[in-house]
Amino acid sequence: MPGLAVHDGLMLERDRELERIRRRLRLAREGRGGALAVEGSAGIGKTVMLGAASEAAEAEGFRVLRARGAELEREFAFGVVRQLVEPLLAEASDEERSSLLEGPPKVAAGLLGLPRGHTTPGEATPVAPDPSFAMLHGLYWLFANLAAESPVALVVDDAQWVDCASLRFLAFLLPRLEEHRAAVLLAARPAEAGARVGELFAVLTMDPATEILRLAPLTTDGVARLIAAGLGTEPEPGFVSACRDATGGTPFLVRTLVAALIEERVAPVDASAPRVRGLATATVSRWAVLQLRWLGPDATRLAHAVSVLERAELAVAAALARLAPAEAADAAEVLVRAGVLDERPLAFAHPILRAAVYGEICAAERAGAHGRAARLLAACHASADHVAEHLLLTAPAGDGWVVGQLRGAARAATAGGAPESAAAYLRRALAEPSPDEVGASLLLDLGRAELSAGHPGWEQHLTAAVAAAGDDTARTAAGLLLGTALGLHHRLVEACRVFDGVATRLDRRDAQPGAMLESVAVVLGIYDATTAPSVADRAGALVLLANERSAPRHVLAAAAYVSALANTPADRAAELARRAVATGPRPLPEPGEGPWFPMAMHALVWTERYEEAQALLDAAVAEARASANRLVLPGALGLRAWLSFRRGDLVAAEADARALLEGPELSDPPLRRLSATGAVVATLLEQGRLDEAERLLEPLAADLESTLQVAALLRHGRGHLRLARKRLREALGDFLIAGERATRMRAFSPSFLPWRSDAALVHLELGENDAARLLSAEEVELARAFGAPRALGVALRAAGLVAGGLHGESLLREAIEVLGGPDSRLEQARALADLGALLRRGDRRVEAREMLRRAVDAAHRAGARPLADRAETELRATGARPRRVLLTGLEALTACERRIAELAAQGLTNRQIAQHLFVTARTVEGHLTNVFTKLEVRARNELSVALGATTLRSAHGG
Repeated sequence: MPGLAVHDGLMLERDRELERIRRRLRLAREGRGGALAVEGSAGIGKTVMLGAASEAAEAEGFRVLRARGAELEREFAFGVVRQLVEPLLAEASDEERSSLLEGPPKVAAGLLGLPRGHTTPGEATPVAPDPSFAMLHGLYWLFANLAAESPVALVVDDAQWVDCASLRFLAFLLPRLEEHRAAVLLAARPAEAGARVGELFAVLTMDPATEILRLAPLTTDGVARLIAAGLGTEPEPGFVSACRDATGGTPFLVRTLVAALIEERVAPVDASAPRVRGLATATVSRWAVLQLRWLGPDATRLAHAVSVLERAELAVAAALARLAPAEAADAAEVLVRAGVLDERPLAFAHPILRAAVYGEICAAERAGAHGRAARLLAACHASADHVAEHLLLTAPAGDGWVVGQLRGAARAATAGGAPESAAAYLRRALAEPSPDEVGASLLLDLGRAELSAGHPGWEQHLTAAVAAAGDDTARTAAGLLLGTALGLHHRLVEACRVFDGVATRLDRRDAQPGAMLESVAVVLGIYDATTAPSVADRAGALVLLANERSAPRHVLAAAAYVSALANTPADRAAELARRAVATGPRPLPEPGEGPWFPMAMHALVWTERYEEAQALLDAAVAEARASANRLVLPGALGLRAWLSFRRGDLVAAEADARALLEGPELSDPPLRRLSATGAVVATLLEQGRLDEAERLLEPLAADLESTLQVAALLRHGRGHLRLARKRLREALGDFLIAGERATRMRAFSPSFLPWRSDAALVHLELGENDAARLLSAEEVELARAFGAPRALGVALRAAGLVAGGLHGESLLREAIEVLGGPDSRLEQARALADLGALLRRGDRRVEAREMLRRAVDAAHRAGARPLADRAETELRATGARPRRVLLTGLEALTACERRIAELAAQGLTNRQIAQHLFVTARTVEGHLTNVFTKLEVRARNELSVALGATTLRSAHGG
C-alpha cells in the first residue's frame, strides 16, 4: 500500500506498526470496518503515525476526515464531531449535501447547527430534555452515507482531550462499523484523560472492533541515528546512552535535545555525557522560552495568546495579544517559520510546546486572559459552548454576563444531546453569584443535567431547587423530578417524603399541582411492599377522585394503575387509562409533564388492551428515540418489551429489552435496568436458553431480595428457571415469595403476576394436591372477576392440570377457547399441549394428535423451543410422525419482520427502513431475507399482494 513511507527520520523503527495500519485499511476497503487506537506518551510519534496513515488512506481512495482534541475544549459538546463534518458539508455541492443529510442526518446536523442542517418550514424539529439518541443516530447515518459512496477514514488526534459527547458518538459508532467501508484511527495518551473521559475512552478501546497499537520508545540505535542526522556526525556510544536516558527514547524530545545541543555547541562525545543530563532537565520549556525571547516581544505576546486560545484565527489571537493586525501577521509568520506554531488556524506545533508556553503565564494572568478571550469570541458570534470553555477557566466575580453566557451554553448543550457539558457549565454558573442570588431554576437545570448525565450531584442540587423555589410551579417541577429520580434509584420512601413535603407547601386554591404529586407518591408507594400498606387508603381516595368528570390526567393514570393491580374489573381500569390518554393536549408524554404515561400504559397492558398499548408505545418509542428523551425512552422501551412478550413475540421482546440494556444510555436508573433484565430472562426461558438466563440473574441476587415490584417479577422469573432445572422446592419458594410481595403491594390481579397458577403446578408435581387446588381455584376466581382473556386462560389451564380427569379436560378446553385470540397463541399452545397429553393418556389418540399438532406448530412459530419439544414428544407417543413445520405465510412473520415487510412494500429502501426503525441496514437485509422465504416471494414489488391491502392501509395509517 503506497503512502506509508519513512521520511525525515520521523518513522524510525515503526515498520510493524505501519503494517498493522495497512492491514486495518485493507479490511476497511473490503467492507470490514474497524478502529485502531495508537497509544503512547507525549512526543512518542502518535501524530506522525496518524499523518502517515492519513496519507496512505488518501492514496487508497479513502475520504479522510480529520479532527484533534484540545485540552481547553473538553466540555465543547461534539467539538471533535464538528471538526470532522463541518469542512465536509461546507465544501460539498448542494446535491451531495442533500444526499448525505437525507433522513436522520438532517436532524443531527440541525441540532449541531451544521451547514444546511436546518429543517424546512413546517418540518417538525425534535424538542426534548436530552436529544442524544437523535444526535447519535443521525451522525451514524451521515457516516454510513459517506461510506456507501467511498471508503471513509475518521482520524482523531489527541483523543484523550476529546469531549464526552464526541466520545459517546464514537462509542456508538464502533459496534456498527463492521458492515461499512470505514476505519476510525485514534491517537491518545489515555493516562491524561480525566475520569469521565477516561471511562468513555475505555469503552472505545475495549470494543471488539478496536485494535490497540502502543508505540514503544526508540532504541539506543534509533536515538543514535536521530542524533547523527541532526548533528551531522556519528555520536559516541556513551553520549548516545546519555541522550537515550535523558529523553526516554521519545522522538520529539530527542529532536528538541539535538536542537539544544547545536545551540550550546555540545560535541557528541562520551566526555559530554554529563552536560547532556543537565541540558535535558528542562529541554522543552527552556527551548520554547528561548525561542520566544529570540523571536521578539510581539511573537511572545502572540504565542501567549494562542496558548490561551489553544487554536484561533489570526484576528482573534491578535486582539487577545493586543497587537495590530500587521504586527500579529508578522509575528505569526516568524513563529510558524521557527516551528513553534502551525497556521490556519494558529495552533502550537506540538502539545508539549503549548504546555510549556502556557505554563509560563501566571495563574491570575491566565484567568484574566480566558475572561477576555470569552468576550472576544462572544463579540465575534462564536458558538455558546466555545465561549463557555473559556469562562470555565476564569475566577468567579459575581458577573451576571458570565452566568447568562454559561446558561445559554448549557441550554445549547442540552438541546444538542450533551448533558455532561451542560452540567459543567451550570456548575460554573452556580459558583459565579453569591448564594442568595442563586435561583431555583439554575439549580433545577443543573440537577436535571446531572441526572441525565449520570453525575452524582443531581440529588443535592434538586433538593436545593425545591428549597429555593419561590412559587408553586417551580416547586412542583423540582419536587416531581427529585422524587421521580429517587424512585427510579430504588429510594421510594424518600421519594414519597419529597412529594408529601412539597405538597404541604402548595397553595391549596390550585388543586392540580397537589394532585399530580399525590398521584406519583401513591404509585411509588404501591410499588414497594413495605410502603404499600401505608398508602392503601390514599390509593382508594385517588380512585374515587378519578370518578370525577374533571379529574386531571395524573389522577386518572394513577387510578388506572392501582385499579388494574387491585383486580378491579379490566373494563373499568382500562377506561381510566383511556381517559388519561385522552385528557391532555395529545396522547403522548410531554417534557416536564411527569410520569402519567407509564402508569396508563401499564394499566392498558395488564388489562390486555394490547392494540391500544402497542400503538401508543410504538409512537412514544419512535418520538423519544428521535429526540432521545431519556425520561421517556427507557420506560417505554422496557414496557414495550413486556408487551411483546405477552403477545408471544419473543424476538421483538428480546430486541427491545436488549436495546435498553445495551443502548447508548450509559447510566440508566436501576429500576429500568432490572425491568429490562426481567423481560430478557422471560424470553430466554421461553426459548430454552437456560444458561443465558442464569448468567443474567446471577449478579442480581441482592436485588431479588428487595420488596420492590420489579423484584417480584425477577423472582418469579427465577422460579421458572429453577422449575426448568427441576429444582422444584426452590422454584416453589420463589413463586410463593413473589406472591407474598405482590399481595402486600395490593397487586392481587393474576394479569400482573400469575404466581398462584405457577405455584399450584409445582405443588402438583410435588404431590401436594390440596395446596395446588386451593391456589389454582383462587386464581380462576380472581381471573374471572378481572375479565381479561389471557389471564383467565392461564388460570384455567393450571386449574385443568390440577383437576385432571373429565373436569380437568373441560377446564383445558375452556382455556383453549378463551385463548383463541391472535395475541394469546403461545399460551393457547401450552393449553393445547396439555390437553393433547391428557387425551393421549386416556387413549384418545386421534383427538390428541390434532391438539398436539396445533401446539407444535404454534410453539415453533413463536420460537418457544421447550414447549415445541414437549408437544412433539407427546405427539410421537400417540404413534404419529410429526410433519416438518413449515414456517411460511403471514402468521410465520415475527412483529419485526412484518413491520419491515410493510415498509418495504411502501417503497422504502433498506437504508430508509433501517433509519426509520433505528437498526442497521444489514439487520434489515437479514429480516427481508426471512420475509421473502416465509411469504414465498422473489421481489419487493410482490410484497404488497402477499401482505394484503388491509395490512398496507394500516401501515400507512400508523
